[in-house]
Amino acid sequence: MIKLISLFKDIILEGGNVFGTTHRIKKEDIPPTLDKFVEELGRIFPNKKDTFKFQTLGSVGQKDESGDIDLAYKGSNLLEDGEPDLEGWDINPNDFQKLYDTIRGRARSATEEQSTKRAMLELIAQKVIDEKGPIKADAESAGNGSLFFEFPQYNAAGEQLENKYVQIDINVGDPEWLKFSYFSKGYIGNIKGLHRTQLLVALFTNKGLSFNHNQGVKDKGGKILAKNPEQVLDLLNEIYGIDISQDIIYDYSELMKYLEENLSEQELHSIYDIYLKILDRTRADVPEHLQDYWIKNQQRLGLKGTYLPTGKKEGEEPSKLLKYKTA
Repeated sequence: MIKLISLFKDIILEGGNVFGTTHRIKKEDIPPTLDKFVEELGRIFPNKKDTFKFQTLGSVGQKDESGDIDLAYKGSNLLEDGEPDLEGWDINPNDFQKLYDTIRGRARSATEEQSTKRAMLELIAQKVIDEKGPIKADAESAGNGSLFFEFPQYNAAGEQLENKYVQIDINVGDPEWLKFSYFSKGYIGNIKGLHRTQLLVALFTNKGLSFNHNQGVKDKGGKILAKNPEQVLDLLNEIYGIDISQDIIYDYSELMKYLEENLSEQELHSIYDIYLKILDRTRADVPEHLQDYWIKNQQRLGLKGTYLPTGKKEGEEPSKLLKYKTA
């Protein structure tokens, strides 16, 4: 079995709650909440105000409720040709250099540009924290191309909803890649965008590669092998000797169906094992069609428990979902 510890570092936060104090948000409350969020972000970073035109990712706005809000933000607004925009973000050059040197000192496979981006993200998060305003940030989780915020929820009338907060994740990179990375066509049952994304993660992890949500597919040395949808599709077909079409790779249900029909049971179960560990670590729903496999293999895989039907036993039909406590 491939060792997953280092690979989980790139995926653990996707689809997971960083703060533990946020709530699901209704579809109709997403636009007014984002309007207020962008307004506040522009107040903190006035020189970057005009760049805060975000694209939503994944299942945001596709269902009646969302667990968090994923946004895409163009990477060139942070770094231009690898150089950080310190002036635009009002970051002290000395503070940047000190943090950059620290990051480079502990980096093993990261490139200079990746270390630069991480330093910028941590410093941006720290500036938000220092403001002590309505946006809460997590500087420790910043990095790997993402910023994580907690923000009050608002309704269409512009009124703040009492004691209701939502996690907003800003993912920095190529918008085309980010849209592909977080996308899923169709949301049947308890399936949402992250299930298709994490299935891709499992598929590449099974072959010793890593699918980074913000950068692309990388080898063990950190070299990017695929950074756009076409390259990912070609690489996936090559390493598995299959012929998945573009329509299939965008749809979780069709992708899973294709894999079940075209891979050996041994290969398929290896992918399942990795996939369920990822879902367990990110506290995501277990797809209904994999719940029996989850139950059979919980002890062997060391699964702590996330979302399974109440009282479900092997062979029973799915019923009401219940969140099991995690250790």
